[in-house]
Amino acid sequence: MQGSSSVTTVLFTDIAGSTRLWAEQPERMKSALAQHDAISRAAVESHAGVVVKTTGDGIHAVFDDPLDAVAAALEMQIEFSDPAGTSGILLPVRCGVHVGVVEHRDDDVFGTSVNRAARIMSVAHPGQVLLSRPVAELIGDRLPPDVALHDIGSARLRDISSAEHLFQLVHPRLRRDFPALRSLESVPNNLPEQLTSFIGRERELAELKELLARTRLLLLRGVGGIGKTRLALQLAAEAMDDHPDGVWFVDLASITDPQLVAKAIAQVLGVMEVASESLEQTLCSQLRLMRSLLILDNCEHLVDACARIVEAMLLASLTLRVLATSREVLHVAGEQSYQLAPLSLPDATRDLESLSRSDAARLFVERARLQDQGFALTAQRAPAIAELCIRLDGIPLALELAAARVGLLPVEKIVDRLNDRFRLLTGGSRSALPRQQTLRALIGWSFDLLSQTERTAFARLAAFAGGLTLDAAEAVVPGDGISQEEVLDLLSSLAEKSLVVVENSGERYRMLETIRQFARERLRASSEEPAVRERHFAYYSALAERLEPVLPSGAGQKEALDALEADHDNLRSALTWAFEAPERGELALRICGIIHRFWHRRGYWREGHAWCMKALAQSSGVSDKSLRAKALLGAAILGSNVPEAETRSFLEDALRLSREAGDRKTEAMTLNALAKMLDWNVDVRLARSMLEQARAINRETGSKTLELHNMSNLVNVLRLQDEHGLALALAEEGLASSRELGDRFIEAVFLYELALTACDRGDIAAAESFSEESLEISRELRMPDWQSFALLERGVLAIVRGDAALARHYLSEAFDISRKVGDQQNIAECVVAAGALASDARHYVEAARLWGAADALLGSFLPTDLLDRLIVQHRSRCREILGDAAYDAAAAAGRALSREAAIDETLTWLRR
Repeated sequence: MQGSSSVTTVLFTDIAGSTRLWAEQPERMKSALAQHDAISRAAVESHAGVVVKTTGDGIHAVFDDPLDAVAAALEMQIEFSDPAGTSGILLPVRCGVHVGVVEHRDDDVFGTSVNRAARIMSVAHPGQVLLSRPVAELIGDRLPPDVALHDIGSARLRDISSAEHLFQLVHPRLRRDFPALRSLESVPNNLPEQLTSFIGRERELAELKELLARTRLLLLRGVGGIGKTRLALQLAAEAMDDHPDGVWFVDLASITDPQLVAKAIAQVLGVMEVASESLEQTLCSQLRLMRSLLILDNCEHLVDACARIVEAMLLASLTLRVLATSREVLHVAGEQSYQLAPLSLPDATRDLESLSRSDAARLFVERARLQDQGFALTAQRAPAIAELCIRLDGIPLALELAAARVGLLPVEKIVDRLNDRFRLLTGGSRSALPRQQTLRALIGWSFDLLSQTERTAFARLAAFAGGLTLDAAEAVVPGDGISQEEVLDLLSSLAEKSLVVVENSGERYRMLETIRQFARERLRASSEEPAVRERHFAYYSALAERLEPVLPSGAGQKEALDALEADHDNLRSALTWAFEAPERGELALRICGIIHRFWHRRGYWREGHAWCMKALAQSSGVSDKSLRAKALLGAAILGSNVPEAETRSFLEDALRLSREAGDRKTEAMTLNALAKMLDWNVDVRLARSMLEQARAINRETGSKTLELHNMSNLVNVLRLQDEHGLALALAEEGLASSRELGDRFIEAVFLYELALTACDRGDIAAAESFSEESLEISRELRMPDWQSFALLERGVLAIVRGDAALARHYLSEAFDISRKVGDQQNIAECVVAAGALASDARHYVEAARLWGAADALLGSFLPTDLLDRLIVQHRSRCREILGDAAYDAAAAAGRALSREAAIDETLTWLRR
């Protein structure tokens, strides 16, 4: 849902000390809180406000007029001052009011003004109402005679951004004298004031609070620009009450001499040198009894010196806590390391709802507004903003640098230029260190701290796309000064320095794409890029060959498909390398001939077809007939948008070449594919003959799992020839065999076939049960084509049962999947089923239009016999009601629809 922005007054309240009240009087607090909620809501709504949400023991409300917000807060406080109205418990409520631009979306409000109001409330005392200066200025002289505002000056809020000038609401029935505000100044500190708001990181902040409470050395680790310093400052501000002797921030970024670390800490703490002892000894003595929090920021270039002095200070003082930020760990005893990840990214939908949940998108929009006050998150901008956040890995500094360009370029143009992100993302704050002003300098700072061997390994890792395993690294990284035995230690070192991300408990490693681009520059600048990329290709080619036996089917198929899915980006990169030189055409052909099954099973039909066609074109001179046959087979089974004549030609060529090469396995698979193509058309007898040939070959070669494929297609052929008894027996035999072999894919296929045989007998309940089992397995295996088949079957069965709502549910999902993978047959059949829904709803003209559109989409293919039997019944009734002329006219109009128009009309009926 699209959001909108407006100037809004925000009110936050909460009950101070509610935890204690619950512990002391739990039963009375239940009724007291219910009365509190009723009083609060009544006060808000009686003054033209809206309660956005309750917040445990408080409320969050919004108003158009700040005077209404103040009146509501006043009414609440007067009501809460009388314990008789809240079960005899005096509820110490505090209130904060602020006004500013907020974003309204999905019955909620977002933005820095919302956060500001909450922070203002957090520094108030029980019974106190605090207002920001903008609220006071907008109210002006409109206050009633008995109400006044008391100027209590500026206070630093816990978001450590700029100080807020606050006013206290004064009324004869409210307490007037309160202690000084609980702001940052209430505890000694030197936390620097921040000029921009703190956005997101709620989960990380909560986790870090818990860690800081139980450890004395907390290291916040992450790549440069990830937001370590900003999060550390926010954590320190929120933990201030636990450190009454002070919270002290020491920035080590500009220090280059390790000997000066102790001096930097001493200067911040005001510790003077003593002639008779070292400065380190003096520091330890001064800190011995202090309940302080010391923040050491940017330790990575001074790791040894920082580790030494931190260890000494913690040994000297049992009450000191240290919060450090670094790109690598300090390796001090008792150190708790917290790896800071990038900001959360939008999900695959890239819509407004997804962006509203993404911290990366929220940060970009907030910073973009600093360049263009009218900048807003809209449905039109959402895809570009999502793309930008994803391509910049959710790195805060990169997002801020991109936002700085908003005043000069539309977001879409910024995204277009991200291929040269290091040139585009410059121009950060002039007050920042040089390495924080550009993305290149930021990563270059980390790179410069590496040893020469680490730099070499870092550059070679750029060959990997989308992550890697240790095995892959040990195959590609070694050479010219790096042994295979050193690779694990180098990966660990780069991970400790936040240049490599460890995933799945060490099963995989990954570079953020921004860091990988920097590493690619280093690799391309070296003379070893050709050799590294050749080793990369060799590894993934060997991986594909190792997994080839179980890709068509088998007990290990899911694991093999998952392995290729995990390294799909690496396979793409390997193929790209192979296509860069004509003489490598045979290498590309080999990979395509193997992994076309992966592309088909996991729904990459269009992409896989394009790779196969490219490989076939580039390798026309390759003499290995078996390789070419496999690639032709892949191009045929992936070519859902290819004319039938071309697909059949590919399969016939593949059959001829496989026979000439003596490749019996490929011959059998090609016969199976040809038969499957034919049995949906008119030549069922030829299809049956081919399947019998394929089955004989697979029996001869001992390929039991491939024979099961032939059997599943034979079930369909037998049904088309009205040999239902044989079809049922063969399907039951195939299901038993697939379960015995542990082949989950072919099990799902036979369950689907058994559902069709149940329909032949009129047993709808059994058909639904079989198709549901098939659907569950298809989802487990993440095979979208079979998911869509089973969903379509469930949808048609629901139509037979007369359950239109359930039919729409299944058919909508089937339609979405079919469109995603490009399955033209299933798309057309969903259109046919949508026509049946329209007919059931007595919209006969629309039904005839949809069936006409489906006829055009199906072309020479015929619908499945289950669907065909259903449609014959509906079409007959529809034609009878409309009359031949009206029916034919509506069907002709449907046939004339474009594919897009037919899809739109189908969606109308599936999502009513």
